[in-house]
Amino acid sequence: MKEAFAILILTLCFSCTPPERKIQTKNKTKLKAVPKIVAKKDSINKDTIEFVSYNDNFDYTQLNGKKGKEEIDYINDQNNDRSFLRGDLIAIEWKNDTIYIAGDGETLQMAQWIVSAKKLKDGNVSKFRKQYGKELKYLLSKDDELSDSYRDHLYKIAEYYIANSYKELIKLSVKNKENLGYSVEKQNREGKDYYVLGFFTESEYKINTFQWVYIDPDTDKIYEYDLANDRLIYFP
Repeated sequence: MKEAFAILILTLCFSCTPPERKIQTKNKTKLKAVPKIVAKKDSINKDTIEFVSYNDNFDYTQLNGKKGKEEIDYINDQNNDRSFLRGDLIAIEWKNDTIYIAGDGETLQMAQWIVSAKKLKDGNVSKFRKQYGKELKYLLSKDDELSDSYRDHLYKIAEYYIANSYKELIKLSVKNKENLGYSVEKQNREGKDYYVLGFFTESEYKINTFQWVYIDPDTDKIYEYDLANDRLIYFP
């Protein structure tokens, strides 16, 4: 009788097991796993973070954010909102759930799943779009073929740079709603490839390029080019 009861309990436990979820690591950066001791599976947690970006290059979509200096990645399949812009302050609800990391021995890990997200406050990019009210122009090099998704990605980086720049010329150009734009070309510097954005203002008669910015395609870090000293300065 005890053996039959044990078999019944074991059968019920297996029938309650949720289906396996798998995620592929197509990018160089893997999804950060959350230790099992952080929170009980399926419990709802609340937090406030600074939105950084969406990442749709996995089997499961991701939402990337920051809390202070800490960078956090969430699985975003259960959230359909794609309106957040970099720097927006958002309130999220999330829970821990299991995933299998494909290509890593099918290792079972815990990951943070977004349940809901809501914007609390505009970041600088959102404020820039409302103030400027126009699209940025861009010029692409004929030698460099960019996918539509990466071209859009560079556009958002250009917006972020303009929205957070301390340079008076950019601030004045935005305020006066001048025609702002940037060129895109690929350059190698000290053995490393960068995408270089040349920011300019455009008038009826000429284009005035006033700042070059280097983008590291591996990390998306931004560097201003210091022409006088021929060096790159990190732009946070």
